[in-house]
Amino acid sequence: MKQVDATDSAAPGGTPATDGRSSRWARHRAQRRIELIRTARSAVDELGAQASMEEIATACQTSKSVYYRYFGDKAGLQRAVGEYTVTRMRDRLEEAARAAGSFEDSVEAMVAEYLLSIERSASVYRFVVALAPDPGRSRHDRHRAERARGERKEDAPAGDGGERWLIQEFTESVSGLLAEAHVRHTPAERRLEEPVLSYWAASTIGMVRGAGEAWMNTPGDTERPSRERMTELIVGWAVDGLRPPGAPVPEQPPT
Repeated sequence: MKQVDATDSAAPGGTPATDGRSSRWARHRAQRRIELIRTARSAVDELGAQASMEEIATACQTSKSVYYRYFGDKAGLQRAVGEYTVTRMRDRLEEAARAAGSFEDSVEAMVAEYLLSIERSASVYRFVVALAPDPGRSRHDRHRAERARGERKEDAPAGDGGERWLIQEFTESVSGLLAEAHVRHTPAERRLEEPVLSYWAASTIGMVRGAGEAWMNTPGDTERPSRERMTELIVGWAVDGLRPPGAPVPEQPPT
């Protein structure tokens, strides 16, 4: 006679209880998946953004078939590494912004953390940015901060076929953080209202990302500003305007 384990028996009310072995196996797979993502990040950091699945697997001292079993293909691995990376980057940006005491300090903290992240792991960042959009991933699949109150909510399904670039999701999410900082630190009578608030936040984050990536990709034979100086420049452009340093201020027409 088969001995019935307590985990296989039905729960009160007739609902089958969770199979303990299945739960343990699921936890094991989840832990193994995270381990593979972390080692893949380290391998990409060392090998470069163009590393193949075979090169990544070899550097991680495992077989390519293991990565295919867990992630399907290279795009699946890129997506998993990307989600792991940008989630943690966004969490650090959010923490930095919320610890700041003013709007300018919020912008400075976010820019400094962003530049630090891409400088530390430029190859991983390129590996993630190079990921093609996922046709099955829509706005409905993600959450971003509700700008007015700092809450999270689901967006409506995208009307553009649902294709989403992972880095686009990240920048839109950070736009929400920036808008929240504006609302939190700006008197009510001076706050931007939607949809202008969204336009402003998107344009500012677009500038920060563009400047940061250009700085990251500075040719090796060209001297580039330090991270601290680049943070100072970007914050100045974001807070005070995009006029280049030292450029003359246009004369205002007479009133």
